[in-house]
Amino acid sequence: MTDLVSAGFRGLAALRRAPAFHPAGVVLRGELRAVADDLPWPSGPAPVVARLSKGAGTPGRLPDALGLALRIPGAGRDGGPWDILLTTAGRGHLGRMLPRPSAAWTRGAYCSLMPYRRADRLVWLGAWAAESSPRIEASLAAAGATRRWEFVLRTGREDGRWCDSAVLTLTEPGGEAPALDPMRNRPAGVEIAPEWLVRVRERAYAGSRAGRP
Repeated sequence: MTDLVSAGFRGLAALRRAPAFHPAGVVLRGELRAVADDLPWPSGPAPVVARLSKGAGTPGRLPDALGLALRIPGAGRDGGPWDILLTTAGRGHLGRMLPRPSAAWTRGAYCSLMPYRRADRLVWLGAWAAESSPRIEASLAAAGATRRWEFVLRTGREDGRWCDSAVLTLTEPGGEAPALDPMRNRPAGVEIAPEWLVRVRERAYAGSRAGRP
C-alpha cells in the first residue's frame, strides 16, 4: 500500500510540477510566542517561516482545504527545524481529523489532523485567527495582499478541550518556501500517531518530493 501511495503522489507532483497537494502558496515570516508548555515550544519569541496554501489548488477565491504550514528553525531534534502542517478542519472529536473546505483564511479552525504523542498523552494542534482579524477570502491574491496575521495556536486534548498554547504573528514577506516535512522534522520526545498512518504519510511526502522538477 505504501508503495502505491508513493507512486501516486510522485505522479501527481510530476504532473503539476509542484507539490502534489498545496501546490502554490504565500510565504510569510514572523514570530511565535509560547503561552503554555504543553508542547516543547522555544523559550521566548522564536522566528518562524509560514506558508498559506490551498490544498487542491482551486482557482481564485473558491473554497478549498486551506493550509497553514510553519517552520520553527532550531526547535526540532538535534538542532534541526520543527515543521508543522495545519489544515482547515472541524474542532470536535471526529471533525478535527478530517479536512474541511473553507471560504476564508481567517474563519474556522486549522488542525494537525493527526495527534502528537508526548509521554502518555495524545495532543492535537490547532490554530484560529485572532478574533479581531478581518475576513480574508480564500484566494492567494488576498493572502499576499495582507500585511499582518495573528493566530492563536491551541492544543486539543482527548476529552475534546482546546487550550491556548502559543501566539503566531506574521508581518513580513517570506521569500522562497522551505521544503517542509512534518513527519520527519519534529522535536525530540514528540511523535505523531498512529504509526501506520505516519508510515503512509511519510511515503506520500517522499513521493511528492521525488516527483517535483
